[in-house]
Amino acid sequence: MPSFVITRLDVGPEELSAVLPLRARVIRVMPGSDRSDYVLCYAERPIPFRPPAGFDMARVHPESISRDAGGDVVAVQGIVICTRLVGETFRSGMKDLAVNIAYVIDNTLTRDPAVDFGKLEFAAIGFIDDSPIDVLLPGETAPA
Repeated sequence: MPSFVITRLDVGPEELSAVLPLRARVIRVMPGSDRSDYVLCYAERPIPFRPPAGFDMARVHPESISRDAGGDVVAVQGIVICTRLVGETFRSGMKDLAVNIAYVIDNTLTRDPAVDFGKLEFAAIGFIDDSPIDVLLPGETAPA
């Protein structure tokens, strides 16, 4: 599974839903304290994350923070996913696989040997499809 597409959300923020479908590339599998199959990924487009009231912005790298009329917005490109049900597996050709999606809000996670949940913010429950890089998504155009 070198890449996949988040096709839809069951539960999640409107900002994430608005950028779907969204392709992400797998970086590597990482163990966590509760299971061994977390997948660190890089989203092909930034995901706007609006931190909730009281969120500790010191957890976020300052260069990824911008501000608009609605307040602070964090541009997230790292995500961690895992299957919704322990024991399900990522596989070639998968369709509509339910996953938990968390935003990587501290990019030093990419250097860690295991998932540090303090560097993540739970984002959504969604569904993914296997997606080879050479398959265009709706709205994409072939490179010239």
